[in-house]
Amino acid sequence: MEFTDRPSAVWRYYLYRATSHVGFQYPIYILFLQANGLSFTAIGAIASIQSLVVIAGEVPSGYVGDRIGRRNSLVIASIMFLISGASYLVATDFIGFTFTFVALSFGQTFVSGSGSAWLYDTLDEHGLEDEFTHISGRASAISSGAQTIAMLTGGVFYVVDPYYPFIAAVVLNSVNVVSALSLPKNTLYADRSAETDSSTTETDSPSEAEDSEEADGEGDETDEEEHLSVLEALPVIREQLSQPALRSFIVYMALFGGALMTADIYVQPIAQEALRTSLGPLLDAWGVPEAATLGVLYAAFTGVSAIASDYAGDIEDRFGVGRALLFAPVAMAVIYLLPVVAPLLAFPMFFVMRGGFSIVFPISGRYLNDRIESVGRATVLSAVAMVRAVAGVPFRVGSGVVADYASPLVAVAALGAVFLVGAAALSLWAPPIHTGTDTAAPAD
Repeated sequence: MEFTDRPSAVWRYYLYRATSHVGFQYPIYILFLQANGLSFTAIGAIASIQSLVVIAGEVPSGYVGDRIGRRNSLVIASIMFLISGASYLVATDFIGFTFTFVALSFGQTFVSGSGSAWLYDTLDEHGLEDEFTHISGRASAISSGAQTIAMLTGGVFYVVDPYYPFIAAVVLNSVNVVSALSLPKNTLYADRSAETDSSTTETDSPSEAEDSEEADGEGDETDEEEHLSVLEALPVIREQLSQPALRSFIVYMALFGGALMTADIYVQPIAQEALRTSLGPLLDAWGVPEAATLGVLYAAFTGVSAIASDYAGDIEDRFGVGRALLFAPVAMAVIYLLPVVAPLLAFPMFFVMRGGFSIVFPISGRYLNDRIESVGRATVLSAVAMVRAVAGVPFRVGSGVVADYASPLVAVAALGAVFLVGAAALSLWAPPIHTGTDTAAPAD
């Protein structure tokens, strides 16, 4: 890909993100599952199966990304999202909806490592890796903006016909498959494809093929180093993740993902209860359906995420990577404690939660990519995502027990407290943020 193609690649990436897994169904999918006869126990069982799929699939999907190319992995993910969305239209029981969410999880595992690796390598090819946080944050903002519109319309669609949000999702997921196919391959994989095509043509002449092999010997050696086998991928993961600059940071992000992100599970029950106690009579008087109300609420959350994500790069520039990655999660955890005392503070807590995620992830992505070699990058990033998924399992189970015996608000407060204690202990044992020059892929 030539330098002049770079703006086109970025715009195509923005289109890909705008159409990727847009949540027409997000504010109402629990209602839809219940309408099809699934209990909360069944829904929880499906969520557990999802976690197992993510844990089992993260490293293999990242490995596949490094083998077949990051762009092709994104195409596979888009197809899996399309299949997942379409299966909502035919699923009627536990097994059917389990397939729906397993397909969704497989798609997410292909995106988790390959999406970040594709963008970083595309920018790195042109010496623009300094723009990673800005472009990643802008892409997340565009994605959040598209989700805002989808959630608003999805709630209304559901009121008209429960299947309309899922039909809309299928249409947009089809566009996403096309947009993923339009993304350029990273230079490594484009060159590999060109060499394969060339060698196929040259085999018509044995002498020419032999000359070509001798001339390209050095290039083949480089390609062999880049093209990791399964056995080669494991020591790469171990070596790169055991770096002092990464080891405690990965534990910190696992704590962040496990404790603070688990709270997202309780947004809907907390929001329903808060709306019922504060605005219930007014909504009833206006005749506003619950699904439409949740759509507006979720859209507002996502709008805040879009704004926060768009400013992630500015926040990084203003406060630095270290302060941003330490103070933002701590602020989120403190806010988690407040609604137990004043339940109406749950609404600002939701906004802080969503905005915090959108700030932390682009900056943490830059931090990781700067310290991971290009060789096997998608595999390593998938391993990091797998660690986060593993860390989330006990938090989901434990907080669920607390929510059953106390309330979702108490569960969220417990998650915030656990993060604060864990982060403090980790900082004393091994500070998680290193902002020196120990980068594997320098940003300068």
